[in-house]
Amino acid sequence: MFAAELQNAELTLTPERLRAANIHPETRLATDYLNHFNEAIMLLELIPSMPDCMEDVLAWQPRTYEEHFLASSYRDKELVLAVYRHVPPEVLARFHAVIDQMNQLMTAAIDSLKVVGPGPATAIVAEEAGLILKRLAARAAGIMNAATETEEDLALPASAQDAIDALMRR
Repeated sequence: MFAAELQNAELTLTPERLRAANIHPETRLATDYLNHFNEAIMLLELIPSMPDCMEDVLAWQPRTYEEHFLASSYRDKELVLAVYRHVPPEVLARFHAVIDQMNQLMTAAIDSLKVVGPGPATAIVAEEAGLILKRLAARAAGIMNAATETEEDLALPASAQDAIDALMRR
């Protein structure tokens, strides 16, 4: 229904309609996608005090924007998916670059957690990964909410790739 609405009546998708669906009218992205990463952040933060959360972290899998919404019960997911096809290319490139870093970080964290196993190193890996992931999530949110690149860069660690590499070496 919403795909047809988008194709046949682009004008009906006013900024107000997009905002009502929690879609940014400029970027055409919905921040609900970040909940996939926010869950991982929460679980990483819980590991030091609740090691049983480790199983949930190890089960985490990357999901694309589309996969997230297709699997969700988000009320406007059809609209979100239809509008996603119209995200400006420059926004999409910046967005995907950060999401790729987030997925690489989580994959590296999971690999590191498997290697170190239960113990004090587990908390260190989880806390470090959680902190970096939070900063990357803030950058992704900035992109999704049309922040300027300067504002986004304030939320990014000095070198996200270096942080990912360091985590992978643990």
